[in-house]
Amino acid sequence: MKPSGQPSVKLSGNPPGKIPGTSTQPENIAIAMGKLSIDQGMVFLDLGCGSGAISLAASRYTDKIYGIDSRPQAVEASKALIPVGNFFLGDASEILPEMPKIDRCFIGGTRGIEGSFPILIEKARPGCVVVANLARIGAASLVTGLMKERGIFEEIIQVQISRGYDLAGDIALRPVNPIFMVVGRC
Repeated sequence: MKPSGQPSVKLSGNPPGKIPGTSTQPENIAIAMGKLSIDQGMVFLDLGCGSGAISLAASRYTDKIYGIDSRPQAVEASKALIPVGNFFLGDASEILPEMPKIDRCFIGGTRGIEGSFPILIEKARPGCVVVANLARIGAASLVTGLMKERGIFEEIIQVQISRGYDLAGDIALRPVNPIFMVVGRC
């Protein structure tokens, strides 16, 4: 298995460096890192690696970083952010069988999850922690169900962040879209 090259892709309709989809908020990254509890030397997989923000956070704990995404611009962005990582372009169900055993996994994208999740669990070492950040309740329900079917489901939490802004000489709070965090342990 060879990592894909760094294609030159124009991010049409998006600001430079912005990957289409929901970006992971820094506070959600901090919570996910706490749930993942990554130790030095662990193999970390970022499934649906997007901008690479989660992989970057994981690289503070381990240098064994892997990522998969079906969007060329996501793989390109992740490689640029974490040059020591191994990022692959394509369908996770086709790439996962060739990967090493996994200690920790973050799921940031659910495209094709029904097909890739069983393979992910086969590649997971005993004690592997899987954390999924999901913006849609249907996706959260799907991943929760997949984890329950495999007997690895631990919890689902909703994370709501609000950011302050100036309003009439005072500060008000503007909510950011909530996410559902689904956690499992193999």
